[in-house]
Amino acid sequence: MTSLYRKFLFKKKLKQRIDERVYNKSDYDASYAPTKKVLGWVAIRMTHNISEKTTMLWDMFYWFEMMNLFLVGPSELVSMLTTAYEAKTFRDSIKVFRTMPCFGCVVLSMFKSIKMVVHRPVYENLANELREMWPEGEVSEEEHQIISAALKQLNFIVKGYYWCNNALLISFLSPPYFITLARYFGYDSPMGLHFLYWLPFDPYQSVYYEITLVLQTWHALVVIWFNVAWDMLFCLFLCHITTQFDLLARRVQRLFYVQVDNQLVRSYPMASVSREFIQTEGERVNSYGAQYWEARHQKEITEIVLRHHSLIRLTGDVENMFSLALLINFMNSSIIICFCGFCCVLIEKWNEVAYKSFLVTALSQTWLLCWYGQKLIDSSQRLADALYGCGWYNSSKRARSAVLIMLHRAQKGIYVTTHGFSVISLASYSTIIKTAWSYFTLLLNFFKEKSVN
Repeated sequence: MTSLYRKFLFKKKLKQRIDERVYNKSDYDASYAPTKKVLGWVAIRMTHNISEKTTMLWDMFYWFEMMNLFLVGPSELVSMLTTAYEAKTFRDSIKVFRTMPCFGCVVLSMFKSIKMVVHRPVYENLANELREMWPEGEVSEEEHQIISAALKQLNFIVKGYYWCNNALLISFLSPPYFITLARYFGYDSPMGLHFLYWLPFDPYQSVYYEITLVLQTWHALVVIWFNVAWDMLFCLFLCHITTQFDLLARRVQRLFYVQVDNQLVRSYPMASVSREFIQTEGERVNSYGAQYWEARHQKEITEIVLRHHSLIRLTGDVENMFSLALLINFMNSSIIICFCGFCCVLIEKWNEVAYKSFLVTALSQTWLLCWYGQKLIDSSQRLADALYGCGWYNSSKRARSAVLIMLHRAQKGIYVTTHGFSVISLASYSTIIKTAWSYFTLLLNFFKEKSVN
């Protein structure tokens, strides 16, 4: 009975492991669910199957949002210029630093969202082509580890980033409502708004104040959700592209069989691949002739080359759609990190969290983009390493030529840039932090000198 029970448990665990290694398109679609939800909140459709009438309504609402932001941006700019002009001391001009991060986010969100709407077919093609590449059915254990690790990371990062921005919204938008509620119950609290708009009327009058507060809240939600949706799309595309690069590298590793002998030591990685090759192929390794293996290698190499070209092309689409916005994003991030840090140190009280949330969100957002850029570089390099170490020298002349050509292309590396100025990587993140810190220390020293004088 004990042995039967053990066999039953073994079969059950084996079935569970096999089921875990089975993938379909729904797994890919699920990774887009949070992003599509945020896009829906700001009336941007992406791979939605809806009627033309519904599409027109979505577009009308989107351009209504944009019209509001087109009014908000100049209003904040005029407010900043007016504050700077009327400031008599450096301390009076500090109010400009509180407005500048908000103004930068508005401009950035407008640029990002317009890109998504105007070039929607390109974004949808990226999503659809990567969906077609998604593996279906049972995969090997190594491929399962690659896919599951990528999906877990993506799920954790996307949800974490989503809630981080929601926390920013709550911390930044809730204080005026608490003040309004306190005033309603008779407490004498000074009225406050989220942003310093320039308005042709006094926004602190009764009724005007409530309307302005609600409008500013809506503007803040739209701006943050525009930025969040764009960032999540960038991470999604790079996550799936890097996953495909890793799967392709794994496929390349198993392309050729190299016999384990005195030259190929058993402890080498290629030897383990050869042993796995024997386990999967069995008698065919030695029984099939050179003509069979050459035809098979040629077929697999053709598929690998086509997939490699597709991934390079899709990375180029990501570069075209995201690079200019990334440049503006990183410039804005340097300013936000600098001025929010300045406000946290000198303006905001220790128990206030509005600009601290702004600072944490800016740091995490910049790191997130750079981290996925680094993953793309690393995954493309792993493909080059796999091509170099796949045992190509043990194949036919035709196969060797094809692999060497692909190796030459793979060694160039794949990456996304800030419109050609710099490569998106963790090195870029350190550069941004150094730049922001330099601005911060310069501003802080200037403030101290003015305070002494």
